[in-house]
Order: sequence, then structure tokens, then C-alpha cells
Amino acid sequence: MKIGNVFGTTFRGQIGKKIVASKWKGHEYIRSYTKAEDARSKDQMKQRALFKKAIEAWQALSGRQQEFYERIAVGMSGCNLFVHRYIQAVRSKVPPEVPIEMSWTAEDGQPIEESKLLVTQGGRQVFNDDLDDARGQVALTPSDAPYVFVLRKGMDEDVVLEIKDLLEADVPMVLESKKLGIRLVADVLKAPEEPTEGQS
Repeated sequence: MKIGNVFGTTFRGQIGKKIVASKWKGHEYIRSYTKAEDARSKDQMKQRALFKKAIEAWQALSGRQQEFYERIAVGMSGCNLFVHRYIQAVRSKVPPEVPIEMSWTAEDGQPIEESKLLVTQGGRQVFNDDLDDARGQVALTPSDAPYVFVLRKGMDEDVVLEIKDLLEADVPMVLESKKLGIRLVADVLKAPEEPTEGQS
């Protein structure tokens, strides 16, 4: 890019060892020259390796676990939220958090037509799962609790459980609405092995 002065002299790029002629958003300007940092410095390489581990950890999540982050992320993607939290955890020297996968089945094993298992967090719905396969599945993080569990049949709803501390929840966990005639029993409550910075 060229910058001219009142004498008709034009400048482009680096001028000597002190000044650079540049352009930003259509505005031409001259700024002092600063030497670029080494893109392969030890700190840069460490940061890139950590970011790579975070992406690998995201890719290792199940569909339900990724869905959880997509539902709670605000102003960013679920992947970005997970990666941000992962990097923060590693820098704080704590294990990165992974959503706990939970599954309920109808006590009699029969499909429940026109019914759903809903889970809300902070007033927003994070899961809306049909029970026509006699099963409801979610993935939740302890740090984002509390969660409210709602059973719905047709147009009727019933709040059946609130979990304030996911790690203290009793198993088997029952979700029952006598009003709707639905009873679900937890058949899985398994915390996955938490990834560490050194895992690939």
C-alpha cells in the first residue's frame, strides 16, 4: 500500500527500520515498526498443543454430550464453549469437565406415546426427548446445575425432579408423574473418565 505526502512522495510497507506505511478499514496511516513475535516460541507451541488437545476432547464426546454444550452456549458454538472451558481448566490445574450421560427407561419397558422428557437449566430447555422408544437420554455437567426435569404427555406437563448437585444425586433415580401415568427409572448414571492435558 502506498501513502503519499504533500510533496508527492509515496511510501509503502516498511520505511527504514522504524516506520511502516499501512492501511486498515480503508484508512491509510503510518505506524512505528514492531518486530513480530516468534510464531514458534515455546509459549506459542504450548498453547497450540493445548488447543489441539481440547479439540480432540470435543471430538471424543458423544452426540448427546456435544448437544448439551450446543444448547447452553450463548454467543458462541458449543464447541467453542467446551474448548474455552477445557483450556481454563487445564490452566487452573483441574480436570476438564465432561457431561455425565444419564438414561431412563420406562419401568414396564413399553413405549410411551406422545410423551417427552424435558430438562431445563437456568430457564432454558437443554433436552427435549421423545419417550416413544421407552427411553430418555441426557448428558449434563455438574457445574451447570441446577436442572429441572419435566414429563410431558400431550399438552400436560408435570415437574418431577430438581437436581441441585448432580454428583450427590441418588441412583437409581426415578422420574414419576402419577398425574400423567409415567414412571421412568435410571438405568445409567455413569461419569466418564475426565480427559487430562496429556491424553490424546
